[in-house]
This record gives sequence, C-alpha cells and structure tokens, in this order.
Amino acid sequence: MSKVISVAVAMVVAAGVAGAAEAGSSAAAFLKIGVGARAVGMGEAQAALAEGPDALYWNPAGLAVYDRGAVAFTHNEWLEDVRYEYLGLSYPLLNLGTFAFSAGRVDLGTIEGRNEQGELTGEFSASDLLLSFGYARRLLPFLSVGVAAEYITEKIEVESASTFAGAFGVTADTPLPGLSAGASLAHLGGEMKFIQEGDPLPLAIRGGAAYLLPFGGENNSLTVAADAVKFDDRDTVHVNSGLEYWFMDTVAARAGYKGNYDEDGLTGGLGFKYSPSERLGLQADYAYADMGIFGATHRLSLGILF
Repeated sequence: MSKVISVAVAMVVAAGVAGAAEAGSSAAAFLKIGVGARAVGMGEAQAALAEGPDALYWNPAGLAVYDRGAVAFTHNEWLEDVRYEYLGLSYPLLNLGTFAFSAGRVDLGTIEGRNEQGELTGEFSASDLLLSFGYARRLLPFLSVGVAAEYITEKIEVESASTFAGAFGVTADTPLPGLSAGASLAHLGGEMKFIQEGDPLPLAIRGGAAYLLPFGGENNSLTVAADAVKFDDRDTVHVNSGLEYWFMDTVAARAGYKGNYDEDGLTGGLGFKYSPSERLGLQADYAYADMGIFGATHRLSLGILF
C-alpha cells in the first residue's frame, strides 16, 4: 500500500508541478512546458514563427523554413529542482523535404515517499520523456505543411506509462509582405495509464500570426507575433504575444506576455548570432519567464546551422 501512496504522490508532483500555471485533468502535463529560449522569450507565440528542430514542439510545418541542417539544444532550469533538457536535429534531404528528430527529458528530482500515517518510507525519482520524429515540406512557394509522431513516457519509481501521439501543422505567407500565419494540432493520441488509472494527453491547438518588418535601419528588424492557444483539458483560451528586435542581424532583444494563465505572465530574453562562414551559423539564446508565486524559470539554448 505504501508503494501505491508513493506513486500517487509522485503523480501529483509530476502533473501539478509541471502544470503549476494551471491545473488540469490530463496526463503528461510536462508537454505544456515550452521548449527553446527564443520561443519562450517571445511569450511562446510560435504558431507562425517556429523553425528548425524546435518546430517539432510548436508547429512541425516550421521545419521547412531552413534549407540546411540544424541542431538545437535547450537547458531549462524550471521550478524547484525540475530540469528539462531538449535536443533536436533537422535536415533537408535532397528534394524530399525536411526530416527531424528531437528528444526531451524532464528530471523531477528526488521525491519523498510516505505511508498512510505520513511516515517517511524512503526516496525515489521520477522523470518524463518525449521523443518526436517529424517531416515537413513546402508544397507551394507560400505554403508549408508538417507532421510529427510522438512517443511519450512517464516513470515514477518502478511504475511507468507510455503512449503514442501525433502532431500536424501548416504555415503560410500572406499577400502582405512580412505577414505569415500558422496553425498546429499537437499531442493527439491515447491515454497514459498508471496502475489502473488512465488520463488523456493535453491536446494542444495553436493558431496565430507574425509580422516581420524593417525597423531602425539596415540589417535591423522587428517581429511582432500573437497566438491563441487552447488545451482540451481547460476551457480557457490563452493569448500569447511577443516581440523580437534584431540589431545588425547579430543581437536580439525579446519580450512577451502569456495571457489568461493562472500564474504565467511576462517573459523576456536575449539572442546572439554569429556566422563564421556562409554555410555555418551559430546562435545562443536566453529566456526568463515569470511564474508568479512559483518564482521564475530560466532557459539557455544553443543552435548550429550547417
């Protein structure tokens, strides 16, 4: 019986901490934790902006943006002792389109197990894992589509649950220069079942637009983006918005706001790009996200184009 209680406590931590900004009835709440410092710094308004390996999370159609290979890594110092590591790779293969793979792992740290009397019975660990395989192709000069297959697993002490899911996305350039739109559906799949209880995944629906315009001189630009986001375990429609300003196409400043969340709010970040050659590009990004009474989270991302 003590084992069941320990597992139940860990499930509360896994779902409650990972979904600290909003309680829900879905499983695998870690799927709501955004990836990529650039995305988070812009308030997670990514339906029309996602690109490279991070697009597997936000909108797989964004994989088609790059005409060369890309590697992306993000370290996320989340709440308490929770850490989230994300690694992705995308590569355009011949004229077939762009293929991608990513792996995200959440380490929930050490959790105390207690029996029915509240007495300490020991400590154990818990973790979550997301593996994604994606493909995207530009069907028309202004239209891209993408799909992804997801494998999700959660482990609490010796108990585990896993399932498969899918994602779909589309992006389009509008007749207005600089204005793009996008929409995606993610985590469409089966239930996660621990012991005898099962819950569905947090199906995510995103739609939004982004506007890129020259601002402040040559090689300087400003991007404004906004998304509407709906998780099927919540009645609320969230509104995410963000700004990104690039100076000399080298240094970026970002700010964003996540609206209609219980605790999430202001975000911000910085970025830096360097291209030692015409083909090779390096990028480093940092993001800060305020989560109200829970504190703040910090993300650091590194990217390589080749």
